[in-house]
Amino acid sequence: MNRRDALKHVGILLGGVVSAPVINAVLSGCQASDPWKPKILTEEQNDIVTVICDMIIPETETPGAKTLQVNRFMDLIVSDWYKDKDRDRFLNGFAQLADRCQKTSGKTFLDMTPEERTTLLTDLDKEGIDARMEDEENLTFFAMAKELTLVGYFTSETGTKQELSYKPVPGLYHGCISTDEVGKAWARVY
Repeated sequence: MNRRDALKHVGILLGGVVSAPVINAVLSGCQASDPWKPKILTEEQNDIVTVICDMIIPETETPGAKTLQVNRFMDLIVSDWYKDKDRDRFLNGFAQLADRCQKTSGKTFLDMTPEERTTLLTDLDKEGIDARMEDEENLTFFAMAKELTLVGYFTSETGTKQELSYKPVPGLYHGCISTDEVGKAWARVY
């Protein structure tokens, strides 16, 4: 599966919309470097993003987003590919998340229990969907994090080959097969 097909599948998962900076970054073949340290996120923000990624795509019989280090992809996209207004919206989302955590549980996001985090992120997801229904350009912090998680995961080699239906392009060529095996031959009319 190529990157374009993977983006198409992710677009379907996101309800048909993937933001332009994310598409440009994926199609350009961006990769994080090793040894790695966040370019724009603080260590705490990176820890938060890692937990969010893991909650969106947890490890099952296949690796999860945390194992595939999707947080690195997110940091790279936000740092190098987001426009200033989108970068600011994403980074300001951490302060909004911290306020929301304090109001709902009196804790930081990282100190919340898994159940409290799930409730919070479920609420944020619903709010993000409602905001997007009002205005397609209105992406909330969690909607941006969810988009980056899904794109980062499903455009990785593991996400593409183990989670999506992988069919090498152009596929196998069988030069001489009987029409009994494949049915009628195709014709193109001009």
